[in-house]
Amino acid sequence: VSTQSTGSSGINAEYGGHRKLPVTRIVDCLAELKQSSETDGYMTLDPKIYKKTEGMTPSVKNTFSDVYVFVVGGGNYVEYQNLMAYQEQHPGKNIVYGSSEIMDSANLLKQLNDLGQMS
Repeated sequence: VSTQSTGSSGINAEYGGHRKLPVTRIVDCLAELKQSSETDGYMTLDPKIYKKTEGMTPSVKNTFSDVYVFVVGGGNYVEYQNLMAYQEQHPGKNIVYGSSEIMDSANLLKQLNDLGQMS
């Protein structure tokens, strides 16, 4: 991170704007029905896209327009911002992001400190 960059535009350019984070890459692959090693452990459950005779092989190339991302554990603003940048680049995509806990820097440091004291 450049020490001369000021404001959220510098942060956005460095962390959220130009590079897809793992959650965004996974959303892109799943929503666009792309094959990727990152999504091997995921399953898409939509009966409209599978032929009964071919098992779990997609039969059409209809992509998903509504995407719901839920992170179990600490979600963060950087992931959310990265997903919103992806949504802006893909008109027609509606992405909702949630998590069981939104982590800010103070919470993250507190949890790391607590974990350090446990060991």
